[in-house]
Amino acid sequence: MTLNNAAARPATLNPSAAHAEPALRLSLTLEALFYVGLALLALSLRLVQLGNHPLDNTQAEQALAALRAVNPQVAGETLVADSPLTYLFNTISFSFMAQGNVAARLPVAIGGALLALAPLLWRRYLNPLPPLIMSLLLTISPVALLSARTMSPVTWTMLLAVIVPWLVLRYVETRRPDWAILATAAAAAMILLADPAGLLALLALAFGLAFAWLTADPADPDLDLPATVRELARSWPWANGGLAAGVVIAVVGTGFFFLPSGLTSVGNVLWTGVTGFVQRQDGAPVAFPLLVALRYETGLVLFGLLAVYRAVRQGGFFERTLAGWFLGGVVWSLGYAGATAGHALWLTVPLCALVGLSITHWLTERADFMWRVPSWSVTAHAAITFILWMAVGMSVLMLGKRLLLDVPGQITDLGTLVDKLTAGFYSRSTANTDWIEFEEGIGTWAYVLGFIQQGLLMMSLFTVMIGVLFFLVGSLWGARTGARGLALGTLAFTLLFSFGLGGRAAYGIPGDPREYWYLDPVTDDVDELRATLREMSLRDTGEPRLMAITAWIPGDGDSGALAWALRDFLNVTFVDGVGPEVATAAVLMPVIFPQPRMGADYVGKDLIIRQAWSAASLFWKDAIMWFYRGDSQIKPVTGEAYMIWIRKDVYGVEQVTEE
Repeated sequence: MTLNNAAARPATLNPSAAHAEPALRLSLTLEALFYVGLALLALSLRLVQLGNHPLDNTQAEQALAALRAVNPQVAGETLVADSPLTYLFNTISFSFMAQGNVAARLPVAIGGALLALAPLLWRRYLNPLPPLIMSLLLTISPVALLSARTMSPVTWTMLLAVIVPWLVLRYVETRRPDWAILATAAAAAMILLADPAGLLALLALAFGLAFAWLTADPADPDLDLPATVRELARSWPWANGGLAAGVVIAVVGTGFFFLPSGLTSVGNVLWTGVTGFVQRQDGAPVAFPLLVALRYETGLVLFGLLAVYRAVRQGGFFERTLAGWFLGGVVWSLGYAGATAGHALWLTVPLCALVGLSITHWLTERADFMWRVPSWSVTAHAAITFILWMAVGMSVLMLGKRLLLDVPGQITDLGTLVDKLTAGFYSRSTANTDWIEFEEGIGTWAYVLGFIQQGLLMMSLFTVMIGVLFFLVGSLWGARTGARGLALGTLAFTLLFSFGLGGRAAYGIPGDPREYWYLDPVTDDVDELRATLREMSLRDTGEPRLMAITAWIPGDGDSGALAWALRDFLNVTFVDGVGPEVATAAVLMPVIFPQPRMGADYVGKDLIIRQAWSAASLFWKDAIMWFYRGDSQIKPVTGEAYMIWIRKDVYGVEQVTEE
């Protein structure tokens, strides 16, 4: 954007130029258009269908903490949030929007879009291309996408983790105290206001700096990190920075001083962070963030490890800092018991930065002086490699379909199938009636094995073509050019595959326990519960929210997903059990046997709130299906069922028959 003052033009050209108003001109570069496109893409991916999935217990507790502070009519006890930043923004969204799933998730979703664009801050230090690539990787990252859409407060932590070192670097560069004050306030917010493990993320950043210094060349006279740190500590405006941090904590914790009780959430962040060293989420495996990253970011992790190796061996200080940051995240992923799926961002953010630098290196480094390499060689090789990998992927999908659908389910021994496939070549003619027996009474038609062999042949052929293309490009323009084209095309394919996994988790069927990201998902029967209660309330009171409801929710009490589903019903009573004293218009309770006797006759409807499924039920064919499609032959079963009982006069019947 430039300002053009018409008064500066010669008077002979325009006699009235001296009185002309300044004209505002917009100047858009291609880079700016790319960032606009990325911003729109990041917002679209994080906001589309945002309210479709019901809130699980963890999300509901965060939302109810803010909603009950804003709306005292919501039934239930006051809750303390684990993320003051989420609490503050939720109080704002609930004050101006419909108090539903979208308003609950919107602040963190917007924070996720800001995280995707945050590398733009580092443009002045990294040149234009690397931050653009980093932003693209974060925009389509499944972990970043799911964290933003599931209200993970780690999104705030990692956004601040990008901002804090940038503010510190601005202070080092300019020595202006305001940068240091902002850095202090942002670091305090990262520790006390974002999520309970925010301090660990900051320590991982500090370890990254120490790692870069420890792996530096001792003969480098320009690198004296201890002296730089001591000098910064002496010049740092600690008093003003501490005052700014205190003001930020007070303002955020109290919701701009409208909710003084909100300061208890700051203490809760510290307490939850400490107890997280010994308390693990129900159902969470050891090293949960690391496993989540491997599941949803397979390609990024693979190429990120290569980038870490390169950074340690020959990278500069910034690259080694990123490598150390990633290694610090790995340590916390292994050792911090309270880590959630969202804490996979500890690994994803530094890996996106490292891989972004690697891609920049592949695209822009000058060719070897021994080879005359065209400027388009790497991208062309990458494009053809990507197409070939897509062909390999399609071959694998078709092969998987044959294995899953055409091979009898009783054949669970992979070794037996391999023996039959290698015993000879089979005809693919469906007219061939030869029967291949695996064991007594179990077998398949010969043409099925023929099609499986064809799939294996096609997959192998396309894979060999990728290798042949690499050697062909290497013979023309050098092995380095071939390696970069192969790496770029392979990375693009793996990113597309990972994006498919993340998209299915983000937009797929709610409540599916086979989706690795979710530990305690609830089904869309929660929405059916709300619809049923609204309809019955209209019958009973003429209003959709006034019916008297008794809710017995063991375990979750008044803080979980079902309590969130009852949020806008004004006459809800949460109880610890039901008996003859209960005669309200509606009763919500778990399915138990024998059914407790209540003080009126009711008509019941069962709801499956949660489903159960175990990965231990997978065998080799199921594992293939689960890996690329999130499906399995053994389907989820009912895990937690509830009954919604409607009093017979409200339902509109005179006599209730027992079944």
